[in-house]
Amino acid sequence: MAAPTGTVICTGISKTGRMPFLEDVAEAGRRTGADVEVFDVGYMLLRKAEVLGIPYRDEKILDAPEVTLKTLRAAVFEEILKNLSKNKLNLISLHACFKWKGALMAGFDPYYLNQLKPRLFLTVVDDLVKIEERMARSTQWKGRMSRREVVDWQNEETFVTQTMAAFLNRPYYMVPKAQPVGSVWKLVSKPSYPKAYLSYPISALYNDDSETSPDDFFKEVQNFKEFADDFLVVFDPMSIKDLDGDPSSIDDPDFELLKKVTVWRDFAFINQVDFLVVFNPLGLDSPGVNDEVFHGFANNRDVYLYYKSPKRSPFLESKTTRIFDDLDEMKKFLRKKYGTSPAIGDREE
Repeated sequence: MAAPTGTVICTGISKTGRMPFLEDVAEAGRRTGADVEVFDVGYMLLRKAEVLGIPYRDEKILDAPEVTLKTLRAAVFEEILKNLSKNKLNLISLHACFKWKGALMAGFDPYYLNQLKPRLFLTVVDDLVKIEERMARSTQWKGRMSRREVVDWQNEETFVTQTMAAFLNRPYYMVPKAQPVGSVWKLVSKPSYPKAYLSYPISALYNDDSETSPDDFFKEVQNFKEFADDFLVVFDPMSIKDLDGDPSSIDDPDFELLKKVTVWRDFAFINQVDFLVVFNPLGLDSPGVNDEVFHGFANNRDVYLYYKSPKRSPFLESKTTRIFDDLDEMKKFLRKKYGTSPAIGDREE
């Protein structure tokens, strides 16, 4: 297979760890023999201002006049365009928008969309708590944003990036920072790779009448995920842990907000995959899993369910493509159907 080339635009709000993440993805690509270059627009903008004799500190750059920011961004993108290589895969890290002092600001000039000709768009997202912790250590962001503003900014960044991708009719994916680097490399180097959402009960494991311990169950899920990662790009709802552990034990004034964010994000993951794999061998009653199944099935996704219990609702059966009571059988089916699929073979993008 030829080495991947072209341009990928990767957005994400501040303090998601987007740049280290992209560097890791680039390194994974280089290990396969690909030629990958990463452009950090934020860093380049500060350096460009310094070269032009109008240096700004990182914490003051967004206070610059709008015309200054627009001019600096244009100078940076002209430099990127001059250095783009058709023989490389170019990963461009930037902001789609900024949340600054309560206002939403542009982070990107749409004019350059047609100039860059991106083949794919990504948005990196991360746990709210982790973003807040990084912001608290940052001179630029410390004390500037409430949790709700961080949530809104992540949603806005996602929406704007998705809109840019739709405008150009290009693939778009929201990617958790905890997504395995090799998995993301598969996504950027061959976007036609089959993509699956892994659904499984979480809250139900903490009920008093649960027949298995959460730790034991999550080990089973992890083992299955490692199997599936070999030939799929797997999106796991636990890759972001805004609601970690037993929801009934969470003491957080923003609990209602976190619940809404979790539901919205998991549905967004489902919207960007080809099918769902539901791992629920004990048939635990899980409203979350049920909603994910119904959402996926109603939106034209195949749903494969691992469910050992002979007692199952006809309503659940009506919203699944196939049900397996044997894990090995489901593994063989998935590998045969998707592991040798032309979707991951030599199909041209």
